[in-house]
Amino acid sequence: MRPLLLRIWRDVPFPSWMRQLFLRILNPSFMVGAMALIQDDHGRILVLEHTYRRDVPWGLPGGWLKHAESLTREVMEETGLRVRVDALLAADFWGRSQLDLLYRCTVESGTYQSSDETGLHRWVLPQQLPELLPNQLALLHKARLFS
Repeated sequence: MRPLLLRIWRDVPFPSWMRQLFLRILNPSFMVGAMALIQDDHGRILVLEHTYRRDVPWGLPGGWLKHAESLTREVMEETGLRVRVDALLAADFWGRSQLDLLYRCTVESGTYQSSDETGLHRWVLPQQLPELLPNQLALLHKARLFS
């Protein structure tokens, strides 16, 4: 059922106000977003092309956490990579009902595999990051990735 819903979310051009309404209905009290900052030995950052985001498709691995979900599960689902969560780098509120968390993660095993949620992937230096969602960019700045 979830893959079908993701395809509908990805393929139907719902207006942004409707997408926000759907998110609020599915996450009625408080939304928590968790993102993984995964860097290789050269300092490059893993970014993914998210198939369900039209305006700003590129971003960090991660997503909304529901009850009993973890960032490691989110990353595995989106990439096929098994990661270790090393440290919380930044946390901040985005709007009145969203808390975003940015964690440094290390790949322990696996090779990248696209999913229903992700297509392409790239490893880029911090100064070469594609356009990201404003909340992701704010957390990367807060974590002093660009200093």
